[in-house]
Amino acid sequence: MTVPATTQPPPPVSTGSGVVAHRGASAEFPELTRVAYQHALDEGADALELDIRLTADGVPVLLHDPNTSRVADRGLWVHQSTLAQLSELDLGSWHPVHRTPEPLMTLRSFLVMAEAYPEVRLFLETKHPVPGGGRVEQALLDELRYFGMERPAPGATSRAVMMSFSVLAVRRFRRIAPGIPVVQLRERRNVLKSWPAEGFGAQLMGPSIGALRARPWLVEYWRSRGMGTYCWTVDDPVDLALCRDLGVDWVATNAPARALRALGGGAPYRGDRGKTESP
Repeated sequence: MTVPATTQPPPPVSTGSGVVAHRGASAEFPELTRVAYQHALDEGADALELDIRLTADGVPVLLHDPNTSRVADRGLWVHQSTLAQLSELDLGSWHPVHRTPEPLMTLRSFLVMAEAYPEVRLFLETKHPVPGGGRVEQALLDELRYFGMERPAPGATSRAVMMSFSVLAVRRFRRIAPGIPVVQLRERRNVLKSWPAEGFGAQLMGPSIGALRARPWLVEYWRSRGMGTYCWTVDDPVDLALCRDLGVDWVATNAPARALRALGGGAPYRGDRGKTESP
C-alpha cells in the first residue's frame, strides 16, 4: 500500500554531503560503544549511525551481528541472551587500536548521550532477519517516544531516521511511525530494487559505495523520484570525492574526522561539550 504523499515527513537533507559516523568513529575505537560515539561527536560528525537488536528480555541494544563473537570476549546469541548476560561482555579489547574494555550500550543510554547534541542526526538501523520479527521496530519507536522524538514539531525535520535492508521493516515502521523518515538500505546486488521502497514511502535510498561506483547515475535518478541518498561505508578519499560530486546527501564513514577534512565541511570540533554519563 502506497503512503499518501501528504503524510510523508520531510527528508533529512544536508548542505553538501553530511558526514555520518558509522557505528561511531569505528576506525579508531570499538564499534557501537560510547567511546566511539563520543569521539565522533567531539570531531564534529553531522550524524551518528547505529545498529539495533533485541535481547531475550526485549531490550534494544547496540550490536551489529546476531552473535557477539566478533566484537566480544565470548560469543553469545543476542536474541537468546538477557541484558544482564550481555552487559558482562567486554566489547572493547578486541579492537586493534583501542585495546581497552568497553561495556555494551543500550539504545536508551545512547539516546541519553545524544540529547546533549540536538543538532546531530541519528540514523537508526534495525537488523534483520531476526526471530523477533517486527518487535525490534516497535521497541525502537517506544524508545523514541520516551525521549519525545517520535513526532517532530510542525515544520521541523526529524532528528531520528530509521533504516533497514528489509523492505518489510521499512514498510512496518512507516505504518507505526509516519512522522519519522526512513532509509531503504541496498547492497550492490539488489540496488535497482527501489520500487517497493518508493511505494512504501522511503525518503532516502541507501546504496553501498560499490553500488554507486558501478551506477553513479542512481543518485540523480532517485533525486528525480523525490528521494535523497545515504551511501555506506565510505572511507577512501576518492570515494568521498565521488559522493560529494554526485550530491549524495549523507555519507557514512568509519573515520568521520578524515571525511570531514576530505569533504571540506562539517561542524567545528566540539571538545568536551555536552558529555553525559550513562544511566
